[in-house]
Amino acid sequence: MARRRSTPPVWSPTSSAGDSDSVGERALAWARTVASSQIGFPPEKYSTDLSIAIDCARHEAKRRGRSLQLTVTCATGGRPDHALGVVGLLVRAADASPRLMEDGYELRIVSTEGTAGWWLGKGAVGRVFSAIAVAPDTVISETGMKWDLDHHEMGLLDDLGVSNVIESEDAAVECSSGAVAAFLLY
Repeated sequence: MARRRSTPPVWSPTSSAGDSDSVGERALAWARTVASSQIGFPPEKYSTDLSIAIDCARHEAKRRGRSLQLTVTCATGGRPDHALGVVGLLVRAADASPRLMEDGYELRIVSTEGTAGWWLGKGAVGRVFSAIAVAPDTVISETGMKWDLDHHEMGLLDDLGVSNVIESEDAAVECSSGAVAAFLLY
């Protein structure tokens, strides 16, 4: 049986932030066209663009009296070192229910601090799903997948949750302690 390929959802940023030193010309032009605000940072600094952008977003949400719901796009630059740093920042911002939209996948931090569950929906059936513990004492449940887990303790960066397959439109991952980086591949 051939695996069904779905296209990822289309997202447009409300803000573009950074020093633009690791983004391609086309992506930068697109972001500048669709984002309602641009925040530039100097390229030489002691923090990453994403770290500063999260601080800016927290400040703006507080100023407006709103809770922060963080969606990040184009943050890894195709580099594994950037990707790992991005996951670390998103875990530290777990209270903002962060998700990362990249070419080929969506990542959500599922934790008791922010969003404790992710219901994947009809469009996820047949897709690959991975869950990796990114905090100590992580306990997760997965339902509607080829290999379900029921209140399973996961070790930090354990590979047990890698490459599952979504079989039901009611599929979900829930985190009852700790935090998990949940990946839905397109």
